[in-house]
Amino acid sequence: MNVEPQNPDGAGLALKGRIAAGHWLLTSAGAKVDLTRRMRCALNATGCRLYVADSSLLSAAFAFADGHFLLPALEDECFIPELIAACIQRQINVLLPSRDAELLFFARHRAVFEASGIRPLVSALDSIELCRDKIRFHAHCLQNGVPVLPRIECPCAAGFPCFVRPRVGAASAGAGRIQSLAHMHALYGEPPWEDLLVQSCCRDDEFSIDALFGPDGEVVQWIARQRIRVKAGESVVSRTVRLPAFEPVINTLASSMRLFGPITLQAFFSPENGVHLIEINPRFGGACALGNEAGLEAPERLVAFVQGDMENFYRLRSLRYDLTLLRYSQDLFI
Repeated sequence: MNVEPQNPDGAGLALKGRIAAGHWLLTSAGAKVDLTRRMRCALNATGCRLYVADSSLLSAAFAFADGHFLLPALEDECFIPELIAACIQRQINVLLPSRDAELLFFARHRAVFEASGIRPLVSALDSIELCRDKIRFHAHCLQNGVPVLPRIECPCAAGFPCFVRPRVGAASAGAGRIQSLAHMHALYGEPPWEDLLVQSCCRDDEFSIDALFGPDGEVVQWIARQRIRVKAGESVVSRTVRLPAFEPVINTLASSMRLFGPITLQAFFSPENGVHLIEINPRFGGACALGNEAGLEAPERLVAFVQGDMENFYRLRSLRYDLTLLRYSQDLFI
């Protein structure tokens, strides 16, 4: 059953009108240096500042923002009052979460922040919850005709190797290839494994899709990148590709969920087997630099959206294909 992209819990639609001029905060900034640079450049061009925050002073992104400050852990009871106080002091009225757990937190507490004039840029709560629960998301895809690999309901009888993903997880934590039934028992104990999504191993190429969604849940523009080399769940070598086969899948998801802003999709694809969707992360992806450099320009368009420049937000960009990203570490001395 499809869900119409309405806005009962305050999704992106709450931002249709122009927000009073103010600064932005990127939370859990950590080592997200490229995203910090791009957001800062887009905001500075309009006279606004980008602040970043994290729970550790040892965050590389602190050196590349207009300002930074520490926050307690998300689970700390002081998190909300300290964050609101810090935002009011610095005239910050837009929050850009960058971590999965934060998406859920800010969506659940959206009204608290908006009462203080601070808008979290997150998708609707029900869509974030759906994306985080891989078993529910798999069922949602099947119900809406989105191609996914079949779930192995009885892993004891499964052909091995197979691939296992926990119901809830981030950055590939707990996910991996299982070689045998004994391996399965060693990692996950005795059955039933109701909170595991077990599927056959897919040998098709894996892709990330950087997409930008509008306030009504519509797809504004997207670009795919092939994940050529992956480390700790993130692409370290990837290349933009033109793959029209993803178009109907993305449009179906747009009509069945309520997504907003930067969205990252993961999928397998081969000419022989077509598309098989893996998951959705309703935030900037770890290697989103490639999509933005290739022309998607999501940071600039988000800033335009918040400032009421809908023409710039929706204007289709010219995208560069066969552009390759080689990620590397860099030393920073503070």
